[in-house]
Amino acid sequence: MRIIVVGGGFAGLVAALQAGELGAQVTLLEKGDRLGGSLVYSSGYIWSYKDLKIFRQEVPGGDVALQKLILQQLETGLSWLEARGAIILTRETGNPLTIGARFDPEQIVAILVDRVAASGGRILLGTALDDLVEDPEGCIGGVRVVVSGKARKESSDAVILASGGFAANPDLVRHYMIQGPGSMRLRAHPWSTGDGFLAALRAGALASTGLNEFYGRNLPAPPAHFSTEAFVEVSQLYGRHVVAINLNGERYADEAADWSETALVQATAHQPGVRAWYVLDGAALRERIRGRTVGEMVKAARRVGGKVLQAEGLKELAEKLAEQSIPRENVIRTLREYNAAVASGRGNELSSLRSEPATAVRTPPLTAVEVAPAITHTIGGLAVDTGCRVLRRTDRQPLPRLYAAGVEVGGVSVGGYTSGLATALVFGRVAARSAVEALHNLHVSNRRG
Repeated sequence: MRIIVVGGGFAGLVAALQAGELGAQVTLLEKGDRLGGSLVYSSGYIWSYKDLKIFRQEVPGGDVALQKLILQQLETGLSWLEARGAIILTRETGNPLTIGARFDPEQIVAILVDRVAASGGRILLGTALDDLVEDPEGCIGGVRVVVSGKARKESSDAVILASGGFAANPDLVRHYMIQGPGSMRLRAHPWSTGDGFLAALRAGALASTGLNEFYGRNLPAPPAHFSTEAFVEVSQLYGRHVVAINLNGERYADEAADWSETALVQATAHQPGVRAWYVLDGAALRERIRGRTVGEMVKAARRVGGKVLQAEGLKELAEKLAEQSIPRENVIRTLREYNAAVASGRGNELSSLRSEPATAVRTPPLTAVEVAPAITHTIGGLAVDTGCRVLRRTDRQPLPRLYAAGVEVGGVSVGGYTSGLATALVFGRVAARSAVEALHNLHVSNRRG
């Protein structure tokens, strides 16, 4: 049985190895010049929520069947990685809501690549998906690819799409997420341009819910400049301790709506200029998040050329923001209204309500950091069943011999966020097992016939 896996990120490598271990002849296609996708830019945590109740509280709009699948399969997936030589660095996630483990991203990639090759898998770099190919029976029978500008066909008995969504496609991001002019910086590798997603739609696949949502971070806004290796270092992860204002000097979201700050980042993408300012005080600078103080994160923004303003009082800060074309009177009014509301416990009465933690911005120095959202991966994608079989648009039945893994699977994190690495691990293994089982059953049926 021949299986093609499209995409050499974490999901694709997991699917390729699992399929190879189950006896398939695997061809792994990677558009870029290296393997590992965005895993190599991550902190290496593979996690999920502790139980379904918490999962539903934190991600209420997600597909509950797929969320259950993650909860059921994550621990065996972590053990599967460990059994193949991946070293668990810690079982602490730093979040009381979650469970999981942390690995060294580069070590995981090296182990998976070596094992895929050892199992007889073909790995083709610089090979971009052009389209899916249907066989005479209407099943997915392979792919058309482009290599060095030349097109060719790769035949197979099944295809697993793990090409990472469309975070690196500015047109799709603008259409679905920004829903207006502007663009977002990419906080990931540059090869997830929607090739698998678009090819599946052309083949009749059903798109999932959540196409307007994404996971990302607010980073220092341009002219800040930094390398891909600095994505984690420069992320501004303290939104719940700030007042976030847009270029009109107005609050636009509940800064503490969720622990991951995904809602705040998504809301920033809809603001004028696709950017905003984080306003905070001296007390907030001393808060610690993931082993760093907020002050250290602000220093990281300044170090890479981000705009960081400081003042001893509100009026002085408003004057400095006015020099950046933020209306002075709006800033003063917004911050005074905010301070008064939270000081009297009426944060839920603000036009953009404020969840806890909510403290007044008073203690000098007052600081303002300009931020802009950066997209790591999409949340919407292809609709699948619990076997990671891609569903058909017309009748919601599986498209024969087409599977999806990783963030190519859409709808899991609608209304919140869960680990993209967990979806890669769990769905990569499930897609491979489903594909091999279906082909095995077909082979047995043909022999009996």
